[in-house]
Amino acid sequence: MLKKLISISAMTLALVGVALLGLTSSRADDVDRGNDKGVYATVPDFSGMQWVDGDKFLAVHDVKNPKSAEAFPRMSFVWLPKDSSGIVRKGLNMEWPAPQGPASDLESISRIPGTDKYLLVESGSSSAGKIPFKRVFLVEIVEERISLIGFTELPDVVNVEGTAVAQVADGYIFLWAERADNQKRTTIWQAPLKLTPLALGKAKGTVYKPAGFTGKSWRPVSALEIDSKGVVYAASAYDTDNDSGPFNSVVWRIGKIDLKSKSSKSLELDSKPELIARVDGVKIESLSVVEKSGSYEMFYGFDDEDFGGGLRKLLLKN
Repeated sequence: MLKKLISISAMTLALVGVALLGLTSSRADDVDRGNDKGVYATVPDFSGMQWVDGDKFLAVHDVKNPKSAEAFPRMSFVWLPKDSSGIVRKGLNMEWPAPQGPASDLESISRIPGTDKYLLVESGSSSAGKIPFKRVFLVEIVEERISLIGFTELPDVVNVEGTAVAQVADGYIFLWAERADNQKRTTIWQAPLKLTPLALGKAKGTVYKPAGFTGKSWRPVSALEIDSKGVVYAASAYDTDNDSGPFNSVVWRIGKIDLKSKSSKSLELDSKPELIARVDGVKIESLSVVEKSGSYEMFYGFDDEDFGGGLRKLLLKN
């Protein structure tokens, strides 16, 4: 199980260099800096991110419709840097289901434990006409491509930014939480999850309140994650809705899922969340635990709006 994370001192995160292995950035904001003939591009937001294997992650981006999926991919494979060239990213696409078509405002991704399947979740904050984008897509990695298996919808929601999946005694449990701008609390919802066909069971809500870092401009939940022992983590983020910042984030241990219990009784939140990291200057929107070779690591993905996005690793005390 992850031990206590060492608090992170204040840091300034600038633009992240990108090597795309011959691919161009999915953003359309490449610019010519005066007489400099070079082309510059920021890494797009990592609004959701999950570890795949090795140094590879699957990330989602909160592109809003009606932007085309071809010009603005909603997903990417991301590889950790091996040298000063930086992060390597490959934009991905797939056939999105009618009638709404390409996803709008994907804010989270969750891996189905023990599989190569993932849930991609829209925030529910945007709509086409009067139809809200609140879909949950079940996808699978097949030979470096993304294949859509099916989709369903969340109940009525506003700005879901955190989701996670765990395997329990009677199947899978799916967690989601709204970011709850400017509030001192939010609700973490849980529901049984069926994959064939994709469906959510009856939802049950539990009030969650971070121990501080709440109120004006704070979002109680900007990301959720569950490790293989059932420990539940959450991020909270500070965002004034100014795309130039400033931003701030904290990471919490908030509870545990009893993996031997049935889904309806498996989640237990701690009476007081434990603050395990603070990251100044960055808006964390995704958490991903990497477990390999007997070690645990936690990575976070961030979305600093005009400053771009990226991922970093938290310092662990194993």
